[in-house]
Amino acid sequence: MTAAVKVSGVGKAYRVWQHASDMLFEALAFKRRHAEFQALADVSFEVLPGSVVGIMGRNGAGKSTLLRIIAGTLNATEGTVEVKGRVAAILELGTGFSPEYTGRENIYLGGMCLGLRRPEIKRRFDEIVAFAEVGEFIDRPFRTFSSGMQARLTFAVATCVDPDILIIDEALAVGDARFQVKSFDRVREFKRRGKSILLVSHDMNQIASICDRAIVLERGRVVADGLPQNVCNIYHKMLFSPKEAVLEAPGEDVAALTAVTPQVSEIDGISRAGEARSDDGACRGLNAPSAATAERSDRPDRYRYGDGTARIVGARIATEQHPTVGRLKCLETYNLVCRIQAMADVGPSILGWVLRDKRGLDLFGWDMQTGDCAPIPPLAAGEEHEVAVAFRANLGAGSYFVTVALARPDGHKLDLRFELLEISVFGSPEIFTTSITHLEPRLVRSTRRLPGPKGPSSA
Repeated sequence: MTAAVKVSGVGKAYRVWQHASDMLFEALAFKRRHAEFQALADVSFEVLPGSVVGIMGRNGAGKSTLLRIIAGTLNATEGTVEVKGRVAAILELGTGFSPEYTGRENIYLGGMCLGLRRPEIKRRFDEIVAFAEVGEFIDRPFRTFSSGMQARLTFAVATCVDPDILIIDEALAVGDARFQVKSFDRVREFKRRGKSILLVSHDMNQIASICDRAIVLERGRVVADGLPQNVCNIYHKMLFSPKEAVLEAPGEDVAALTAVTPQVSEIDGISRAGEARSDDGACRGLNAPSAATAERSDRPDRYRYGDGTARIVGARIATEQHPTVGRLKCLETYNLVCRIQAMADVGPSILGWVLRDKRGLDLFGWDMQTGDCAPIPPLAAGEEHEVAVAFRANLGAGSYFVTVALARPDGHKLDLRFELLEISVFGSPEIFTTSITHLEPRLVRSTRRLPGPKGPSSA
């Protein structure tokens, strides 16, 4: 399949002068007085038609610079970008709009900047206004619009041109919840129609829920590229782990961690080879009746960080009757049992866990501190401790993943293991098969309404 966007070895360097006079001196004396800031370096990737690619990175990582080069509003210092099809880009709030023009005038201005003729904009005008929901403000100056209204109108104009490639740089973050739902529905519609979307966001749940692939930039370079749930874990580690306190598997290679793998058993990027490996290297078959919940087989330590003074060395799902259960039944109660080992003397600690769906979207989280529970008592080096947390499986049928964390009461991470457990839930005939949660509904009233009294006769 031919790529809609192909980025090959793109780099961007900016010249930086300490003083304004240095620029003039350099131009007249032909002596270098500037330093170079490398915003991007050797960035390469492809975007296929019908795919949504998320781009993440800390502030200053080069995300906006990259999108501007792809959109054609900025030239690269080196490398090439090949774009096939019409591009619509929302690079910032109110892109291409004049604050002094009215909303109506800006619709025509923005549409023409995107290559539409005036008659085409006129035909789509009502659709744009209806989507943006700014009808009563349409003839007021754009500067008087709220940030949410500006975002809605910008997005409506950019998507009305029916682009082949849509580029969005955090422009949706300012909209209200209702507008975000509408916007992402439109993004999904574009995807179904074979359009390509590039989306910049700091929201990992947003990236995991809508994107087919994710990329992390750091200091202008691609440090992770692959499946969203894997890349989001790496981005989380970048954001929250102290660099000097990261637990890594020996010889860990980021490229290997994020490589896109075929779908197996409808779980993206997770190869279920019939076994799960625990910390001591022992394997157990997943096909055994009591082993439908197991630690992930694809190197559990790959998504892990903490200072290592205490480690989470095991986790399982159990009941009072069975130490390890098979598939979970909807609405039944189970225990999440975690085994902790102190590698050095460690003070009181807090255990927490998060449940995610197969795309990496957080569904539920709990820890001993927010649950108003006493912390785990101090442990001596070599000592082990076991924690069991009861929960009710109010879940629809499907596969889910449990991330477990151990931290000090001040939040400092001792050990965090992403997606340590995979659990399988079989649903209930009482709920729709597409449900991801069970709200335990019950009918409390079904009342027949009688017609109201008739009005006075006209006879």
